[in-house]
Order: sequence, then C-alpha cells, then structure tokens
Amino acid sequence: MKLIPVSLVLIWIALFFGSCNHNPSHESLSVYNGAKNVAFSDSMNKFDSLTNAYKISNKNLAKKYAKKALSLAFQSNTEEALSHAFLIMGVAFSYQNSDSSYFYYSRALKIAQKHNIDWVKSKAFYNLAMMYLYASDQKTALIFLDSSITSSQNIKDFSMLSNAYNTLGNLKLDLGDSADSKVMYDSALRISKRNNISKQMGIAMASLSRFEKQNVSSEKMRKTAIEILKRQPGNEEEIATILNNIGARDPNPDTARKYYEEAIRIAQKGNCSEVEINAYNNLAYSFIDLGKPEKAEEFLIKYAIPLAEGLENYDLLSNLYDTYCDISIASGNKGQALENERKSLQMRIKADARQASDQVRLLAALLNVKNKELRIQNNEKEIQKRDNKITMIIFFLSVSLMLLVMTIILYNWKIQRNKLKYQDSLLNSAKKLIDIEENLKGRVAMELHDLTTPFYTVMMQQIEKARIGDLQVETELKNHLSVMTESIREISHRMDNNFIGQLTIGELIKGLCKDLQHASVVNIYCNIYPLKEELTDEETIHLYRMVQEIMTNAVKYVKSGEIRLSISEESGMFVILYKDSGPGFDENKIRNKGLGISNIFERARMINAKAILRTSPGQGTQWNIVLPVNPKKKIEI
Repeated sequence: MKLIPVSLVLIWIALFFGSCNHNPSHESLSVYNGAKNVAFSDSMNKFDSLTNAYKISNKNLAKKYAKKALSLAFQSNTEEALSHAFLIMGVAFSYQNSDSSYFYYSRALKIAQKHNIDWVKSKAFYNLAMMYLYASDQKTALIFLDSSITSSQNIKDFSMLSNAYNTLGNLKLDLGDSADSKVMYDSALRISKRNNISKQMGIAMASLSRFEKQNVSSEKMRKTAIEILKRQPGNEEEIATILNNIGARDPNPDTARKYYEEAIRIAQKGNCSEVEINAYNNLAYSFIDLGKPEKAEEFLIKYAIPLAEGLENYDLLSNLYDTYCDISIASGNKGQALENERKSLQMRIKADARQASDQVRLLAALLNVKNKELRIQNNEKEIQKRDNKITMIIFFLSVSLMLLVMTIILYNWKIQRNKLKYQDSLLNSAKKLIDIEENLKGRVAMELHDLTTPFYTVMMQQIEKARIGDLQVETELKNHLSVMTESIREISHRMDNNFIGQLTIGELIKGLCKDLQHASVVNIYCNIYPLKEELTDEETIHLYRMVQEIMTNAVKYVKSGEIRLSISEESGMFVILYKDSGPGFDENKIRNKGLGISNIFERARMINAKAILRTSPGQGTQWNIVLPVNPKKKIEI
C-alpha cells in the first residue's frame, strides 16, 4: 500500500508533545529565581531539547534525560522548574505511554495554575488538548485549546498561539468543517508572519496548500514553505514531510523518486525515523513504476523494515509488508507475496491491539483523575459543612437542627447524583471499548476479504499443478474451494459494520442462521415476521451483534434437540425471542466472567433495550430482547 504522507497540517497531532515544549521563548520563560540561576535554566532547556530529540527513536534515553531534568528541578526547589520538569516528563512518555504522559502534564498544569506560571499553563493546556483528541473527546479538547490560546495571548507567546490555531484547523478539518479550518490556518499564518516566526509560518503555509485547486499552485506553496522552514535549523521533520507530499502528488516516477531521496536525506539529518520510513516506502513504489522491483525490494529490506523494527512500530511494519507484497507481485513471486501479506496482517493486528491497549489505559487514567477530583471536592465540602454545623450548634441550636436536616437531604441527593455520573462514565467506557472492538472487526474483515482472492487463485493453481487425473475429483475440489471462498467473503462482510448497515436486521439474521446451520449438529428454526418500523444503523448493528453472540454460543454448546429464534414487532416494540434445548448454565457464575454475555447486556443498555436471560444447568437457555422502536413506548423494568 502506497503511503501518502500526512499533510504538514497534521504534524502537530503526531509531534505535539515535543514541539510545543521545546525551547520556551524569553518572553514566556522567566529565569528561575533570578539571573544567578541562568546556568540552571540552560540545563533544563538542554534536557528539554534532548528529550524531544529522542522521544521516538530512543524512548529509554528520552526518559533518562527527563528524569535528570526532574532531579535537577527538585534540587532547585522552585515551582516553575518543577512544572517545567513535569512537562519534559510528559514528552518522554508521550510515545506509547499516553496515560503516564497525561499524569505528568496534569501535574505541570496544577502547579502552574496554583503559582500563576503562565508559560507553563499555555503549553500544558495545549498538550492536554492533544491527549483528549487522542481519546476522541473533541469537546474537552476544544476547551483546552481555547485556554491555551487565551494564555498564549496574555503572555504574547506567538509561537504557541500559532500552534494552537494550526491544531484547531486540524480539528475543524477532521470534523468536516473545511471553511472554518481554512480560517484557523489563515490565523496561524498571519500571526507567524507578523512576528517573523519561520517554523510556524512554514507549517501554516503547507497546511493552506491543501485548499489550492490546482496542483501547480499547491506545489508552489509547499516549496515556498520549505524555503521558509530552511531559515532556521531543527525543522528537518517538517521539510522531509513536505517533500514526501510533493513526491506523492507528482505523476512522474523519476521526479517523485528525487523528492523521496531528498526527503530521506533530510530525515536522516534530523533523526526523523518515521518520516524516513515513509519516504523509503514511497520510493519503493517509484521503483515499481519504473520497472525495477528488485531495487524497491532492496530499499525495503535493507533500510525501511529494520528501521521500523527498531522503533517497534507495527503500524509502519504492516504498511511496509503490504508494499513488499506488491513488489513480490510485480516480480512474479506469488508465494512470497502471500507470505508478505500474511506478515502485514500480523503486524496490523499487533498495531491495533497496541493502540487499543494504549487508548484503554488513557481512558482509565482520565476517568481516575475525574473521580479523584470529584472525591476531593466532596471532601472539601464535607469539612466546611462540619465546621458550619459546630458554629451553628454553639450559637443557634434550633437553626443548627434545620441545617442538619437539609444537609442530610443534600448529602443523599449528591450520593445519588454521583452514582448516576459513575454509571454514565461506565457506559461511556463500554461504548468506547465496543467501538474499538467494532473497528478491529472491520479491519480484520477488510484484511480477510482482501486475502480471499489471492488464496483462491493460488489454490486453483495448486490443484491444476497436482494433475490428479480424475476429472470428477478435480471438479469437486474446485467446487468445494469456491464454496469455501464465498463463505469466507460472506463472513468478512458480516464482520464489517459498513456491510451490516446496508441490510435490514431480518436479512442479516437470516444470513447468520443460514451460515451457522452448516456448523450446527441440531436444527435451527428461524422465524422472522413482517417488520414495519425501521431501525437505525446503530440499533441494527448492536442487535445483530447480540444475536450473533447468542447463536454462536448455541452452535458451540447445543449438541441435541433444537434451536429456535423468532423476530417480530408488537405494539411498537421490536422483540427477539430465543430458546434452545442445550445444557444451560449457572447464570450467577457465568454472568460476571463471560465477556460475551456482558457485551450483550452492555449493547442493550447502549440502545435503550432490555435483555433478559433465563437459564439453569440442564434446563436449556432463553433470551428475551425488547427494543422500543416507537418513542412513545417505554420498557417497564
């Protein structure tokens, strides 16, 4: 798969932890405790720069420098130095340890707010906004970006102000608001031009080049951005990324190759490994287009893949092996192509698993911080209430009794409200986990679908090469292979939410029962009565996944008797009834342990449905699922 490098607009999403903390300006960063500690301030800035330089290529070394900065800050015994050190620690843990990074940025912000350290506040607000973007909480991210803009304006930190507008442009573009996005980029460009800030000026100009209708004018703006970025050292990553973008848009493989080679050279100079890997990947496709697949293979094996392995970047490795597959196809080596496609799938699964794990840990950290803040606020309120009660008891006994009653009522109300908030938090966490699961299923479905055709082609060739001699046997083998291939495609379709959204719930469940009947030793009876009301895509997906989980368990455990499933609509209620003659189970033991059963109840809650399970050992299993499709109807619990 050819990598089109991300436009320079998005560099801040990948580099926000380091670039926004690097080399604070003299307007915003005061020297700790006066001129006598200038050397100490320089040491902190040095550790800041080194941590940013190694945060991706050598995470352990980056953490080592960050810890030295923290140790130095404790020695200085100043709040400004300590908050700066926590910012540096956040940078060191930003790559693949987002929960730890969030902890340190929050510590830095807390100290800065308490002691009014404005330059730390603007950067901490900015970094925390990026954390919430990573956690898909755009609303909170917008609040923190607005705070960063306000703080930057107050201290006239125009570099950070331009960064914040660039990031707002990225966010608006992700939300589909291209007009507002362009306004944000224009603001970033205007501020950087007015204050002669070359790095932010080049980034904003490269971002605005995306809105040019003509490729010639877009390329001209990118080249201008490169010249601006070259005015000062340290912008190698941005320059290399722009060169990658220009090469990707150039239809001439020879010209594109020159841009990629220049991007590689600059990326190596700036120790920008990920940009360098992307450039190697694109360069490989240029050699494929030039009819030199052996040259493309050399660059991947000798440079790109070892670099990605050293970074343990499974996402890049998946793309590289996918490219290697295309190279093998161009070379006529289909066996090697299949092996490389298999490796690409393995790397993709690892990358998705790592991302999911990192996001779950980050969400857990965010939830934990919110809960701690809530507990602290409640404790502070309780202490003040007790003091007030003591005072009122001493002077006004009658009034104190009234206040006591009111306090008890208010306390109970707060407990109930906190319980509701906690339940909402659990539901939101469950939604995010299920979204991650659905995205993973979609990616696996896409990879499974893409592998089906090469598998079918290779197996057909192998059957023909085997020269069985018996035409009937050979025909049966080919027929069985065709049926199996089609079944794999159907399975991949039913794993993909995009496919699920194209069919009705009745069509989906009919297909599911048909597929599972082949794997079941008992009869499956599926009755779908006429349905008048239409379900939303979200309701269709969740109901289908719930039935899919129930039926899959049935095929696994029901060995005799029958399985019955019916779907109907009654009085504005969508009703699913399931019953089998299987072995049943102890609901109290399985309910808290079975992830599949827990998912059924969580999905029901997410669409305001009611799921009821009735089972016991030796008595089979029953499920009743009811969804109100008429808003005026309510489920009685």
